[in-house]
Order: sequence, then structure tokens, then C-alpha cells
Amino acid sequence: MSYVIIGLIIVACIIHSVLKKSKETADQAVNDAIVPGVMNALFDDVQMHPEGHLLDVKGSNIPLQTYSYLNSSGNICFRYQGHPAELCSITLTEVNDYIDENNDMRQTNEQEIYRGQWMCCELGETFPTGFTFWPRGKMDKIFRTKKIKTGYEAFDKRFNLSCDNEEWVMYFLNQDRMARILELTQTAFGEFAVCLHGDGKLDLAVHSGHHFFEVGRDRNNPEALKQRYTRELKWCRDMLDVFIS
Repeated sequence: MSYVIIGLIIVACIIHSVLKKSKETADQAVNDAIVPGVMNALFDDVQMHPEGHLLDVKGSNIPLQTYSYLNSSGNICFRYQGHPAELCSITLTEVNDYIDENNDMRQTNEQEIYRGQWMCCELGETFPTGFTFWPRGKMDKIFRTKKIKTGYEAFDKRFNLSCDNEEWVMYFLNQDRMARILELTQTAFGEFAVCLHGDGKLDLAVHSGHHFFEVGRDRNNPEALKQRYTRELKWCRDMLDVFIS
């Protein structure tokens, strides 16, 4: 009887794997027909399969939960207002070992702890230093660093700000820029963090719970997909505008 059960489990796993692969293939076909047009409508010099990369998630200084491994996918390079840029989707996974109480065997548990979008852009100028702002909340205990109060109450309630040159960051991240950032929180599709590096590279991370161009429930509705993809990319573009203009 046990062999029958094991056999049924194996068959079920095979069927699940085949169906998953089939769905992934169908989703890719949908995106192949939609994504290039959306990207080219919003950006210039789009490279759907770039050979080189601007993105460096690990070196971005964006606060992230402790993770075991990182997976990035769907990298696309492009230019925005003449500035080189790149986007990708990332997934962070935590792996923990534990002892199964039923058989005293060591088991491994994998848990996805972050799924979201990432974009970086080279602004083409250097700055005296860099800064990072990220949402207030659970990351406060993990990312321990000196935080700056801007005096802009609405911004300080929403974000932490870290920089080793308070005078300069208050000059650059002026009230107009902070107001534009707060305005973008109203239409954001997830919590977001931004790091501007001294070398002029800007990183934007959105913890949305999904990837760029994730088909989801709109698989059979290409127009809805196009609208969602466009809306999310326009939001990212608007955030870049805060620092470019």
C-alpha cells in the first residue's frame, strides 16, 4: 500500500511540474508580445537581453532583511533622458535548518522573504556623499545607523534618512524634493527605498510582493497587463525625475 501512495505522490509531483512549466512558457509568450512595446514607449535604447549590467543589489546600500540567497531576473537596460539605467526583479530567500521531531532528521526550510522590483540609473554627476531613505518600521531594528531628522514632519513620519553629511543632504533633499517623494507614496505599488551614491548612481527598490512584468491573474487580458506594466514603469520614471530634474 505504501508503494502505491509513494507512486501517486511521484505522479502528482510530475504533473505539477509539467503544469508549472507550461504556465511559465505561456506567461513568457504573453510578455514577449507586450513588454518590448511598453518599454520602448517609455524609454530609449532598450536592450531586452543586455550583456553588461549596471545593477549591484548587494552594493546598493538599500536596507534589506537578512537573507540566504538572492535571485535577480528579467534584467533590461535602457536610457532615460540620456541617462543609462537598468531594471530587474529580485527575490530574497531565507534558508533555515531544523530537526524534524518525528524522525530526528535534519530538514531544510526555504522561505521567500522579499519579492519586488529594482531600478538603477546613472545620473552623470558626482556628489559630496550619498544618502539612503527607507520606510520606517521593522527594518529600524535591523538596519542600525545614525538617522537624520529633516524637520519635514510628514517625511520624517514616513521615512528614515541616513547620510554622513547632514548639511549637504538637507540642501540636496530639499522640501520640494521631499514633497514630490511624498506625493509618489500615494500611487506607489509597494513600500520603496532609495539610495543616491556619491558617484551619481541612484538605486530604487520597491517591495511590492511581485516582479516586474509578473503576469498573474491578467494572463488572458493583454490590455490589462499593458496598463499595469505601464503604470508601474511610469511610477519608477517619476521617481527618477525627482533626482534628475
